[in-house]
Amino acid sequence: MSSLAVIGRLEKDAHTRIIDVDTDFTMDQVVEACLAPAVGYQARHPKPGAMLRVRPTTDTDDADPFPRSMTVAEARLRHFQQIDIYVSDD
Repeated sequence: MSSLAVIGRLEKDAHTRIIDVDTDFTMDQVVEACLAPAVGYQARHPKPGAMLRVRPTTDTDDADPFPRSMTVAEARLRHFQQIDIYVSDD
């Protein structure tokens, strides 16, 4: 197991945060890691009870989400890559 830092951007939050994640984290665990330092401190949960997903940040915010069970290593995330945490409709 190793770790890397990603830049998390939470939907409806004006801040980005550098988040340490383990390469064996699933995307669901990445969501939790990104929520932990934000929700209840500087941000609100985008939609309590809703499923949150992870996708790479793009200029148009329309990248496909990573599968929830995919690991950070499998997604080939890079150190300081920016990711979006957003409310999923599925």
